[in-house]
Amino acid sequence: MEKLVKCHYWKEYQGLNGWTMFCSAGAFSKKFSKSFAEGLGCTEEQRAACKKIMETNMGYSALPEIVDENIEEMATPKEKELTPTIKNKDT
Repeated sequence: MEKLVKCHYWKEYQGLNGWTMFCSAGAFSKKFSKSFAEGLGCTEEQRAACKKIMETNMGYSALPEIVDENIEEMATPKEKELTPTIKNKDT
């Protein structure tokens, strides 16, 4: 199946109860600057679409917080934070 949302932080997998689709940045309570989020494609329209997909599939949604400050250094995921998508060198 092709991913519904083309984003590094968007995760989809099929579990025992069906498809699970979520934003890993929202799951880890990330904060993105407005410019960084727009560079990822995380616009207001896309956030609304992501929220709708998550609420339809899981019953709730979690999106990253968008702030006006420049906090791009905090927005970059740490290596072990996204273990399903990033291979750790020490494992």
